[in-house]
Amino acid sequence: MVISLAGQDFRISAGSDETYMRKLEEGVNKRIKKIQGRYPNESTSRCALLAMLEMEDELSRLSAETREVDRKIQELRQIRGNDEKSPKAPVKRPFERRKPTES
Repeated sequence: MVISLAGQDFRISAGSDETYMRKLEEGVNKRIKKIQGRYPNESTSRCALLAMLEMEDELSRLSAETREVDRKIQELRQIRGNDEKSPKAPVKRPFERRKPTES
């Protein structure tokens, strides 16, 4: 499958869900166009880098919020104490990306 980001074509693994990848492609291109609107004199590649910085900021903030929610859940579990009905398992995050293991 080929996706286009900031006018550049990228061939990606066919194993990916095409509908999902098209959604990501659209989202990335929207962010780049938004940055280009704010900085019309900057090159597309510089706007793409600024969009990437914006995305990393968003990811970082969301990760911090997630950690805070997890901390509060753990705190609430401790408050409940030895209640038999209290769940003992960690908070599940089925869509969280796993870090690749180092070889």
